[in-house]
Amino acid sequence: MMMSFFILFPLLLSIASPLQVASHSHEGHHINCGSQKESTIEGIKWITEHGLIKLGKTHNLNTQGILPTLSSLRYFPEKSVRKYCYTIPVIKGGKYLIRTSYYYGDFDAGKEPPVFDQIIGETKWSVVNTSENYANGLSTYYEIITVALRKKMSVCLARNEFTVGNPFISTLEFEYLNDSMYNATDFKNYALATTSRHRFGLSDGAILRYPDDPVNRYWQSFADEHPVVESHTNVSSSYFWNVPPEKAFRRGLTTSKGKKLTLKWPPTNLENANYYIALYFQDNRTPSPFSWRIFDVKINGENLYTKLNVSTAGVMVYSAHRPLSGQVTITLIPDENSPVGPVINAAEILQIVPLGRRTHTRDVNVMEDLARRLKNVPIDWSGDPCMPKENSWTGVSCSEGKFARVVSINLTNFGLDGTLPQSIGKLTAVKSIWLGGNKLHGNIPDMSSLKHLVSLHLENNQFNGSIPTSLEKLEKLQELYLQNNNLRGELPSNLRNRGGIKIQYNEQMIDNER
Repeated sequence: MMMSFFILFPLLLSIASPLQVASHSHEGHHINCGSQKESTIEGIKWITEHGLIKLGKTHNLNTQGILPTLSSLRYFPEKSVRKYCYTIPVIKGGKYLIRTSYYYGDFDAGKEPPVFDQIIGETKWSVVNTSENYANGLSTYYEIITVALRKKMSVCLARNEFTVGNPFISTLEFEYLNDSMYNATDFKNYALATTSRHRFGLSDGAILRYPDDPVNRYWQSFADEHPVVESHTNVSSSYFWNVPPEKAFRRGLTTSKGKKLTLKWPPTNLENANYYIALYFQDNRTPSPFSWRIFDVKINGENLYTKLNVSTAGVMVYSAHRPLSGQVTITLIPDENSPVGPVINAAEILQIVPLGRRTHTRDVNVMEDLARRLKNVPIDWSGDPCMPKENSWTGVSCSEGKFARVVSINLTNFGLDGTLPQSIGKLTAVKSIWLGGNKLHGNIPDMSSLKHLVSLHLENNQFNGSIPTSLEKLEKLQELYLQNNNLRGELPSNLRNRGGIKIQYNEQMIDNER
């Protein structure tokens, strides 16, 4: 089960230190939801939502002292809509850290912030619940790392059984990550959702982020009863796969020579799931032949690494897939010959999220083509057409199996206007198409490849031209309704004389039950 991950940051920061966004790279997107104008905060450009979403309404908050990017939001009062989706252009195959941020601000004068779902692509990612954070004067953010399977990626919000009020969002960020980062993960089948990311040895609540971290991850502060040491040398973070910021090594937690260091981290209990863990170490002393530390690394008493040799150059160890739950304990046990005690500087833990079933790419392309070509399609026709199943597009039903296929479209009397694209002939798993009672016009496209089509309703529209002979090739067709259009000519003889088919065309009704 996917869980929500939230990391808190102080709401009432000074305006001189506003919320930062990631790199200046054109490959990222930093969206100030609800804002009507672009803004640049400490050299970082926040853009508006123009062209990225069609649903919802905007609201500006009057709360004093909040971060500029939290002073506006978009909310979604449309209760009948199955999901509310941002569609973001991305690099196909690119790896992205996606962050959503929420500050309620009592925008709808409700009793408390609403609870609702987050969906990334076809996968239900987490449940957004910001009530406790808001009560404590805090905003909330969630992060997930995933790979783009297409040239567009959708981030959607959706109501669930607990939703009272209107889902909303304050900011949406896409940070492009290089190939080396978190590369032990099978991103074709999994995503990584951030649980905790800390640099050790600080207790001031400060967050390390861009520009110190070029990809703008948030490194929170963490300290406990262990002594704090400060580093005498810098670390070249480019030597590490995950490219941790150099400042994450500036301090660390340690203990005396010969003593083991036991750390209860992360500070919150974990849901029973599988996790990716990365730990970062550096000997803080001035470089010399004796600047090294050797110790074993255990997680909940199980070996992660034996006789780890930590020098002033720094080192990272990780576990790509480890089952954990509840309170986690990291134990560093020194080697008997180590001249000093163990040290640890920073750590990340991310839950491994199985990706949901996907819709066949061909069907996604066709449905998006329909959405572009037709006017007045349902307003929730964005994001994945089929998945998650309970959030599929209005009027669209899909199959089970590894790759969902569109099996029916029913938009009868929906006020559709436009022409049907030729691409509809690529929905090769569809069994029924009901588009009667609209304002569709032009020729009926070739549907000869729809071998599973059983029912085709195009009545009460404005189609013109002749009835395509390609319909003769639909051997499973049992219903064909074409009456009240501007079609001309006769029915193809193979249709007219076929048994087991019901046809309505102009004043003619053919019901061949044999």
